[in-house]
Parts: sequence; structure tokens; C-alpha cells
Amino acid sequence: MSVLCPPTTYLPPIAKIASFSVAQLLDALTYLQSLYHPEVRGSRRKRVQVPVSNGEQKLRLRHEDDSELQAIRSDAFERSYSIRWLTTLIAQLEVWQDLSHSEEVSLDDLGMPSPSLAYTEILVQQAASLLAICAGVAAAGMITRNFVFGSIDGQRRVEAQLTDIPLDNNDYGSVGAQTWGGACVLAEMIVEDPERFGLDSTSQSPESRRLNVLELGAGTGLVSLVVMKLLDVLPYFNHREVHVVATDFHPSVLANLRSNVDANVSSTHNQITSTHSITTHFLDWSSFSTTPRPGCLSYPFDVVLGADIIYEAQHAVWIRDCLRGLVRRPSDSTRSPAAFHLVIPLRPTHTFESDTVESVFLQACDVDPNGDADLVILSKEYITCDAYGDYTRGQGLDEDVEYVYYKIGWFNARL
Repeated sequence: MSVLCPPTTYLPPIAKIASFSVAQLLDALTYLQSLYHPEVRGSRRKRVQVPVSNGEQKLRLRHEDDSELQAIRSDAFERSYSIRWLTTLIAQLEVWQDLSHSEEVSLDDLGMPSPSLAYTEILVQQAASLLAICAGVAAAGMITRNFVFGSIDGQRRVEAQLTDIPLDNNDYGSVGAQTWGGACVLAEMIVEDPERFGLDSTSQSPESRRLNVLELGAGTGLVSLVVMKLLDVLPYFNHREVHVVATDFHPSVLANLRSNVDANVSSTHNQITSTHSITTHFLDWSSFSTTPRPGCLSYPFDVVLGADIIYEAQHAVWIRDCLRGLVRRPSDSTRSPAAFHLVIPLRPTHTFESDTVESVFLQACDVDPNGDADLVILSKEYITCDAYGDYTRGQGLDEDVEYVYYKIGWFNARL
């Protein structure tokens, strides 16, 4: 078990920064990056395993030390020290840059390490970025990340910038204030293979009906925004009307969701893609069937998405009741049947909650073909991700995060 060190212990002493090598300084910056601007844990699907060369290991913060990590991250003194350390490093790097251009004296003459100009530039950029984070929104518990997803053939690229906000006084209902790995996994899968998620070219004529997309428990809005931006760049949606609705329940989560949508969808978006729109709206799963529907939820949806939204026993039941009134039912005119695409993590602490999905939604083979139409599990796939986003100085680097992807849709032999 590794011991998680605070910046005052881990970072090279401020007074001796000039004596440390580029590799040591890059390691220190990587540590601060993981501490104050962490990658979303469990967001990288495993594909080809790349061997580590020369015995090197990418250091990460261990997830099981999360409470200790949060304590260090929120410690004002440690953050203040990190800011002073970064400020000193940038000043030292500027000295190195000046000396590298000097004809009168060199770093070797002063007995100092002599990093190449390219490495110095990298150090300056990373340090300046971290300094802005430590002194800015991160000080208030907020983290802004840039997400980039692309197709395997390199033909598509979608980017989004999202802000995570702190949980409301440890209110479990506000977990959507932060971006979770399941959303990253689902967004990546959609960009890689849109047709798998019903975002295909089966109806390419301008007069084709509107495509309606809904996200349940949208959180920070990553999946909805990625879908919106993807449809903006897919040629066969250029003239087709598209409406994306991102929903959530908790007030602070919904406010942050709206803020992220506004930040990613410019004021000129409707002028460029006048047929595409995205909106946010409050949705309480528990009372959906007993309350009047707002206009944006009054029509059937072709694609419904959900990532990491099952963490209480009753959630699957509530979601099923919502879907029965929201997922478009099959018809002769529907080439791509509507479906609900759900990605949830297989957490050891929430096995009962995740198991409720398969008790609420039956497998298609277990449904009476002569019974009433109902929503069933059409397919199921396991996904393994590297934990990443963690930083350790010891063992346990092989930790994985597992997800299961369900495709749920209408089933009845008579439809």
C-alpha cells in the first residue's frame, strides 16, 4: 500500500528547484496535474496493451485513497504551497530560457542542468497551466476538462469542454455535478460507431422526420453535447431536424448542465445548423407518470441515453416507467428501431443496484411473444477500462474498472 504524499512532502524543495533534472520536474508536474486536474477515472477502454519500456511506470493517484486525496486537494495550505512552488519554477525556467540565448554565460558555466529549449517550453506550458488551475476555479473545488473523441479511422473528431462542480454538502443526489467514467465510455462509443446507436443514414432525404434524442441523468452534459456536436458534423444530418434534450433532477446539477451547454453551443450555432437544437430540462423519474409533461418531453424519442445512472435500488423501476412513455414504439415507417442505451459501472459496493436492471428489464428470450409489448434487454456487453486518473508511488497499477452496456428496446412478435 503506497502512502499518498502532500505537495509539501512530494515536490522538490523550492530553494533547490534549479538543481533538479527535467525528468524530476516533469514528474512533479505530473503529480500536481493528477492532484488538482485529474483525469476522469475509468474512462479509457482497454484495447491493445502497450508494454512499458525501460521499467518506467506512469504514476497515478490511487483511487482507494480517495478520502485522503480529497483532504489534500482541499487543503488551502497545500494549494498555497503548490502555487508558490509553480511560481518559483516558472521564474527559474525563464532564467534558463534567457541563459540558453546568452552568448556570455551558459548553464554549464554555472554548474546547472541544461535542459533543451524544447523541454523548457514544455515545462513552462505545463507549469503555467497548473498555476492557473490552482489559483483559479480549482481553488473553489471546480475542475474544467477538455474532452476529445474521434472515430477509429480519424474521419470524425468531437471536442467538448466541461466544468465539474463540488457536491452539495456531500448530498448523494448531486453526484451528477461531476463527470464519471461511464459518460466518457458511452460518448466515445457513440463517436466511434454512430450507426450502432441509431444515428445512421437510413433516412437521408431532407423531408425525413425529426430525430429526437434524450439523455436521462445527463449530469455535466458530456454525452448530450458529444451527440449534438457529432450530428453537426455527420453529412447525412446536415438537412435533417435534430432535437437533443438533456435532463437531470438536482438543482445544482441542472444549473451546471445548462452552463456547460451554453459554454459549448455558441450563439451562432443555430445560424450554422438551423435544424439542430439542444435543450436542458428538469426530470423527476419517480413522478414522471403522474405529472404533466413539458413540451420538450411530449413527443417520442428515437434514441435515449444513460450513463452511470443506476445507484439506488428503485432507479431501474423509475427509469423503465419513464421509458415506456418516452421511447418511440416500432412502426412500419421506422427503419431504425428506437432504443435505450445504458452504460453502468459494476461497482462492488452497488451490486444489488446494478442487478436490478436485469430484474426490471427481462431478456428478449424470456418474454412471452404473445404478451403485450414491453421493453427488454436486446443486447448486453461488458467493457473493461484502465482505472487511470490515479497516482501512486507503489504497487496496484493494474486496477481495472468494469462497465456493462445494455441496449434496451421494444419487443413483441406482433409489432
